[in-house]
Amino acid sequence: MNIRLGAAALGLLPFCAALASASAAEPPAPDTCSLALTARFIGARAVTEVRRTVRQIARPHPVRWITPGQAITLDRSPRRLNVILDENRRIVAMRCG
Repeated sequence: MNIRLGAAALGLLPFCAALASASAAEPPAPDTCSLALTARFIGARAVTEVRRTVRQIARPHPVRWITPGQAITLDRSPRRLNVILDENRRIVAMRCG
């Protein structure tokens, strides 16, 4: 059994190395919209106080709140903070754009 596990692990090494080199080659995206400061709110309900706090922290960047099924423009603004909500009005993701 140990031989099979060892062979399986050796078979994954090239795949793992490829993933590591691909992620190392991509530079991290610049934080152009205060994402690092506001990401702590992911998982929170988007109640009035949370919305106000996120806007204050993200200032001077605009904040766009996106709900499921909401039509949004396709323009990309690196300075804008997009806050994505689920059907329960919880913040599930944030991204610049």
